[in-house]
Amino acid sequence: MDFDQFEAVFGFKSDIAYNQQTIDDIVRHRRALENVLFVDRLLKALGIEKASKLYPPQSALDLRNLHRRIISSESPDHHKQSILYYILKELPHSSRHAAEGFAKASYLPEKYRIFIDGIWCMDKFKFEKALEYLTEPALIPTFPEEILYTLCRHAPENDTSLPLAYFHTVSPCIVSSKVLEAFFFILCRSSITEAFFFSREQGEFIHHNLFEKLVNFVLVNSTGTIRARRSVELIDLPFDDVENAWFEEYLKDGKGRTLSGASDTIIMKGLATGNTTFLLEHGKNIAGRKIDGVNWATIRESLQHGPELETGSLDVSMA
Repeated sequence: MDFDQFEAVFGFKSDIAYNQQTIDDIVRHRRALENVLFVDRLLKALGIEKASKLYPPQSALDLRNLHRRIISSESPDHHKQSILYYILKELPHSSRHAAEGFAKASYLPEKYRIFIDGIWCMDKFKFEKALEYLTEPALIPTFPEEILYTLCRHAPENDTSLPLAYFHTVSPCIVSSKVLEAFFFILCRSSITEAFFFSREQGEFIHHNLFEKLVNFVLVNSTGTIRARRSVELIDLPFDDVENAWFEEYLKDGKGRTLSGASDTIIMKGLATGNTTFLLEHGKNIAGRKIDGVNWATIRESLQHGPELETGSLDVSMA
């Protein structure tokens, strides 16, 4: 197939073009993806700037112009054919068959077709289907950070499985701070413990930053029984001396000092580790509601007067 010829790719119908509903959907999805579709990135890789001005083509003439810009690129043929395959998938009237026919006629390698199918699904917000393609072992990860970030941003409130599945399957190297923050938020939603150990795998500066975000997440982004469960998980984590110092500094003197439950969290961590210093030093300003006749004030008084404190017999909730 001579894909340089427009008719060889799109047929001889002179008015062939995207319908208005398709155009509207593409524009809406681009807006939801922070104004960059994955096909925009492919066009940019071909040296075609301002992709949003060219795609989606608004008319038959625009489609011809887009085809001309693609074939004029100095990129390898398979790259140009891949984008033409993507464009064909959006055309009305049996577009799937037209795209598949083009892929076969142009001998587009299977791995290119699989990748484009995945990227097309990402742009269509068919994320679960996209992962079936993009986690194919034969593929060399392309746009891995962008894919991970998109999956994180659009993960349902009660389901973090897709971004986690992509991360653990592809193992993308995360360089962007924006992507790292989005993924760490997903980790926190999934497991406080997993997020904690992930933070430890980073360099000291990033480790410190993520550690504070972890504590903040538990106190700010959790409520009710979920907050109670996450709080217990947080204070049970095996902090080392450095992390203990970060923990107290953040909640006593740092940005976390004004968070609801900050002092309670320090006390609970102290009781869990046998460190009652904070409660003894600051407990006079902390009381909290009584549960079974016990609050922080009564615990502090017991510590000051020396009777043995049997923490197992106390049922103390964080305020």
